Amino acid sequence: MRWRAAARGRARALDWAAAAAAWEHYLDRRPEDAAAWEQYGHAAKEAGSIADAAAAYARAVALTPEAAETWWHLHDARARLGDRVGAIEACARVAELDPGFALARARLAALGARDRAPPMASDDMPEAVVAPGRYDSWRRGLVIAGPPHHVRRDGEVTVLVDARAALPVSVRATLAALLDQTDPRWRAIVHGAPALCAHPVASLAQLDPRVRFDAADAAWPAPGATLLLTAGTVPDREALAWFAYAAAHTGCAAAYGDHDHHVDDWRAGRGFARPVFQPDADPEWFADPMVAPALLYLDRARVPLRGWDGLDVAAIARAVAVNGSMAHLPLLLSSRKELAPQAEQAPPDPSPIAPPAALPASPATSASAPPIAGVSDERLHVIIQTRDEAAMLRAAIDSLRQHAARADLLDITVVDNRSREPATRRLLDDWARRGIAAVLPLDAPFNWSHANNLAVAAGAAPLLLFLNNDTEMLTPGWDALLRDALAAPGVGAVGAALFYPDMTLQHAGIVMGIGGGGPIHEGVGRDAALGPNDRWRRRRAAAAVTGAFLATRRDLFDSVGGFDATRYAIAFNDVDLCLRIRAAGRRVVVASDIRLLHHESKTRGINVTRSQVAWDLDELGDLHARWGAALFHDPGYNPHWTRDGHPFDGYRYPSRTEILRHIDRAARALPWAPVAREDEPYWW
Repeated sequence: MRWRAAARGRARALDWAAAAAAWEHYLDRRPEDAAAWEQYGHAAKEAGSIADAAAAYARAVALTPEAAETWWHLHDARARLGDRVGAIEACARVAELDPGFALARARLAALGARDRAPPMASDDMPEAVVAPGRYDSWRRGLVIAGPPHHVRRDGEVTVLVDARAALPVSVRATLAALLDQTDPRWRAIVHGAPALCAHPVASLAQLDPRVRFDAADAAWPAPGATLLLTAGTVPDREALAWFAYAAAHTGCAAAYGDHDHHVDDWRAGRGFARPVFQPDADPEWFADPMVAPALLYLDRARVPLRGWDGLDVAAIARAVAVNGSMAHLPLLLSSRKELAPQAEQAPPDPSPIAPPAALPASPATSASAPPIAGVSDERLHVIIQTRDEAAMLRAAIDSLRQHAARADLLDITVVDNRSREPATRRLLDDWARRGIAAVLPLDAPFNWSHANNLAVAAGAAPLLLFLNNDTEMLTPGWDALLRDALAAPGVGAVGAALFYPDMTLQHAGIVMGIGGGGPIHEGVGRDAALGPNDRWRRRRAAAAVTGAFLATRRDLFDSVGGFDATRYAIAFNDVDLCLRIRAAGRRVVVASDIRLLHHESKTRGINVTRSQVAWDLDELGDLHARWGAALFHDPGYNPHWTRDGHPFDGYRYPSRTEILRHIDRAARALPWAPVAREDEPYWW
């Protein structure tokens, strides 16, 4: 210890050569002391021994690789030695570890390596938000930084390249990207037709022993770390390194990242379009090959494959999302090659669910659709609250029954909350007499939650649907679609796509954490066909859905305690129920193939008075007191999307902290279960 004290004393006296010598003596005895190596580097640099300083800083960062300040000193020493490449590498590491360190980014630019500065946001610097129309220029400048180096997977990964329907140029693009990986621990098996195996592209197998071409399903690799992709998918150079990190750090059974599409032009370079910013594990979303992961990492000891004939990435991703631990890496880890500009191709239909052929203003004349094969015939208890508004109520229930595949399986209860108009009384009496709807009188102040709980207790059907009286059903066979959605594994609640009378969206799910406000509807005022990756026309998981159309199973509703009538009489009762259903390990799904008109808030009106606004804010405060961080974390909203303004209005790059925390959260056994504790990290 006396040598360390001596070194500090010599440094205070500005006797740098003596200080450096004292640190050398100390480090002969304590070579594991990273701070001492850094201090030795300072003394050597001040004494003019720049090479010794660089060597000392290198020893320090080897012991503490996450120390951005030490990397900065190493960059400075290497730059003084004229080692431009070494200085760039060290400075890039600083920018990676501390994206808010503006001086590191400036130094990279001065060293002629501006592209090595990852465009990451941090809490201390403004975030660049790019409009979706500028995606190509934003993407061209994007540099994916590597993962932390302190967690590494042992062994190599087997890359299975499905080239059965690929041109040789697509195989070439994929193999070139694999050869460029920063993690070289891989071997690739390219499976294609015999003609492909005889093509010059197969000569790559002669040049690199890690590459193999197979025309038959022979020598299927033993279980282990495996990456699935289709020829033409181009992994980012850090893709395998990130998958190795996620596998080792989380112990996940599978992992996937985000991707986009590109066209190569030998003069203009690579142009990017159509990003797919993925949600956390969502079986409904993964069902469609158009948006399924482009790269899927699997631990095949836990996720067996049946051979090339069973290599359907979308189906495998969907199955793992239901049954296994699946890490989502919010990084653009790959791009799919297209052989011609998108404008010259016939665009595919991006939606797995065909919309109705027409969306009539009055659905009462539409014909019913046949039931879906294999769907159960369980009875459905439909609960509608009303206060007068007889014409609107008639339109709601008539459209519901006329569009049902099995109207005879609908048990409709109308909760009559202090109606006074004779027309309403005549309508309800007529329905009760003809067995169309039961009437539950409620002479009490309005409490949406309490009224629904009373109606549930008055019925017995195994399925429940809470429906507003200001809706009109547009979808033939909606009840069969609803039963199908509720029957999917892990689904606890189902919502629908709601439209204003002008056929713009009113609701396509509820999104959390936008702009620091409360839960808001997705897609408000937008065309359903214009959502990112057509998301507003797909079945997909959501943070919550509106109570204007909310279906669940009776046993689940009872087990989570129904609606909380004490805290949420008017607002946020639907969000609270959805969060409790998610906390019970079930997903909330938007079945966008079920479509309704919604004349929003006609009965109760819209909150405009000071008293109404204050009431909503008070109920929102109760919601936050109960759920905390869950109101700001949405597993369905990728962190590449802007957090301010309206959802999906622009792109941003997540900070390194966001990326690492997101991976941890997404890899949980129940990624859609709400993160309620305030000490959990938020995604902003």
